[in-house]
Amino acid sequence: MIIVVGRAMLFFNMTAGKSYFDNLVAHNIDQARDRLAEWQGGRQIRGKNEWGAFAIDWTDIDSIHVVSVIDGPHAACMDHPLNDLDLPEKVRLCTSITSKALHQLAVRGGGARDLIGVCQSMRPGAKISEQSAVRFIRNRYNEILYMCLEEVKAEPKRFGRAIISGREVSSFEEYRHSFEAMRRQTFENSSFDVFSDLAWVDIFPAIAFITSSIAEMEYAPDGQIRTCIFGGMTRFQVVISSSFEGLLANMKQVHDAGLNDGALFSQTIMLTGIGPMTTIAVQPNIVPPSTEADLRIPRVQ
Repeated sequence: MIIVVGRAMLFFNMTAGKSYFDNLVAHNIDQARDRLAEWQGGRQIRGKNEWGAFAIDWTDIDSIHVVSVIDGPHAACMDHPLNDLDLPEKVRLCTSITSKALHQLAVRGGGARDLIGVCQSMRPGAKISEQSAVRFIRNRYNEILYMCLEEVKAEPKRFGRAIISGREVSSFEEYRHSFEAMRRQTFENSSFDVFSDLAWVDIFPAIAFITSSIAEMEYAPDGQIRTCIFGGMTRFQVVISSSFEGLLANMKQVHDAGLNDGALFSQTIMLTGIGPMTTIAVQPNIVPPSTEADLRIPRVQ
């Protein structure tokens, strides 16, 4: 399995068995080494999924994270120092992790950079139990989430709570789902690759801003416009308006401010009489920078 974000790739190799941990690790890394050598030697990575076909050349990718997924009675997690692995120079990180740990990240809407961050937090060469890895992922997620939830002083009330998968959800949860939906649109439109470059630390502060702003603006007697820039290297703009006329009159100024601040996309939320309406404008031909930048962080070997 592979995940490609811009010019970065997560290269997954998976095995399960009753063998000891070191044997399972060696199996996966040996397999990764052989496949990467074939790819570097001129073969493309070719395939298709439900969204379309793809063909990836070695020159299309600059940074690689080799992910060794291990299951079985001896399964554990570990960051593998690269010095003795004889992997190509493009490999910036090599990690073993269990599928249960990956599942904990996936059900919380974690993306490529969230996985990279978890793996980079491991002490090089030290084996971590599956239970400890699962607990670490939960704690990392909750720390970011609760810090941002503390910024939400009020919930929007005018239109009631949204229903998602048959249950009422908070406004914060509603917009968390909307960001995950934007990630899924990546497969339908390659210009949406930028959404795959976002991590919890980018998304949750934006959702807190959206939730608080809607709550404060929905009963305001006069129209308001609020805007803020979020993200680190992958920067994006959130615009919230309770006045269509005011937004229309100031759209160029707001849009130019986003461009000047390096926003790669703009999310505009218009508070209308029937509820908030959202539009997305993406800068074309973007190569998302953050995933590759995260992989290029120097590692202590």
